[in-house]
Amino acid sequence: MRYLLAVFLALVVFGSFAAASSSIASQLVGSLCQIKSLIETVIPTIALIMLLMAGLVYAAGQAFGAEMKAKAQGWAMSLLVGAIIGLLLAVLAPVFLSIFGGGMVSGCK
Repeated sequence: MRYLLAVFLALVVFGSFAAASSSIASQLVGSLCQIKSLIETVIPTIALIMLLMAGLVYAAGQAFGAEMKAKAQGWAMSLLVGAIIGLLLAVLAPVFLSIFGGGMVSGCK
């Protein structure tokens, strides 16, 4: 989670100083809008893939012995929890960006 925050801050900081001709505020808004659109498109797709993988791993684990079945159930639960957290982040990302962006990203598409 710390690495994701560091990447987010680096994108915002370096993205805002990329071009000298535009104002810093408009570049910051542009960077936040890009991050918002990336979060809203990529994370739900990855979460859906993780949900499908969790089902496949759980179903495949049922065909093996007790030890492998337990491992498969653990892996499936990890995938399921990761997918749920990803979906929560995707839903809450616009709210967090509007709070931390001071309302600047409310006009993003």
